[in-house]
Amino acid sequence: MMENLMKTMKNSISEVLETMFYLPVEFKENLAPEEISLIKKDIKTGCRLNVSGSFPATFQLFIPDPLLIEMTQNFMGELKENCTKEYLYGTLKEALNMIVGNTLRAMKTKTPPELDIPEIINNSDMESGSLIIIETIKGIMAMQILMK
Repeated sequence: MMENLMKTMKNSISEVLETMFYLPVEFKENLAPEEISLIKKDIKTGCRLNVSGSFPATFQLFIPDPLLIEMTQNFMGELKENCTKEYLYGTLKEALNMIVGNTLRAMKTKTPPELDIPEIINNSDMESGSLIIIETIKGIMAMQILMK
């Protein structure tokens, strides 16, 4: 189940980031703990989306500020100086919503899962397991799935 979920998740990440944010992606595999620590050090902001019902899990997306600014500019069509914290957080929440929604749709559960409202978190909430490291031409982000 987890292997299928990770594969589906990667497909969703690629679709959403490439289509909605104009960011081609590659996935970094088998990173050493030191490499993950360096990635985590560059990331201050994340977003959490809890899912209950037929697919109980927590999804977390962590994006460094420069990459989040770039994504917001691409998504909202705004200049960098107009990208307020509200816009940045909105973009982060929307990206996570789209990725999780696309993933859950592909998982084909018997009853629809229930999604909470996404919430902004910081990098201290990033755990070591189930990380998907996403490399783009503008920076590296991390997606995490925590099964309940």
